Amino acid sequence: MLCRTHFAPFASSSLATRLGTVRTLWPQAETIFADLQQEMARAREFMSSFEQILSSRGAAAMEQAPSTSAAPTQGSGEGFSVCQDVKDFAPEQLSVKVVGRKVVLVGQKETQSTDEKGSFSYKYEVLKREWDVPEEVDAEALTCSLSKEGQLRIEAPRLALPAVPERNVPIQVCPAAPQPGPAPKDGA
Repeated sequence: MLCRTHFAPFASSSLATRLGTVRTLWPQAETIFADLQQEMARAREFMSSFEQILSSRGAAAMEQAPSTSAAPTQGSGEGFSVCQDVKDFAPEQLSVKVVGRKVVLVGQKETQSTDEKGSFSYKYEVLKREWDVPEEVDAEALTCSLSKEGQLRIEAPRLALPAVPERNVPIQVCPAAPQPGPAPKDGA
């Protein structure tokens, strides 16, 4: 890496006194470094504005990722439904588990190949996704289905709450509280 001393003329050295006036092919070092400092300042400004955009839109962008969506079941408005693109994995390379109130999808794939020159390559891919299951969803009734297009759909219905029969709730009337007033006089 070059620094200011690489660009500075060697006027103070003994070689410079013997050779006389020496000019370098490089422009003045101060000019180069001033330009670099201005470029760095512009880059910092751009990065800070970019970070502001990301922080304001980051959560929305993460929710709108094309390969994953988590939303209530379409149509009925009840339950839990997630769709994940897993077209690069065979069904036997995938596992779906329920751990507490989380659904965990894990995909693992190994690929080995040898070319005509005898070079060997090994590739190991892992896909791991986790989703929180809402409290009102029956995690025990979770089901998975894999489409021919490679879309894994994980669904669970809403908890079936027992029907509550109609009943009257009695209203209790409390005795009236004593009203604040003048204190009784003790005059006996």
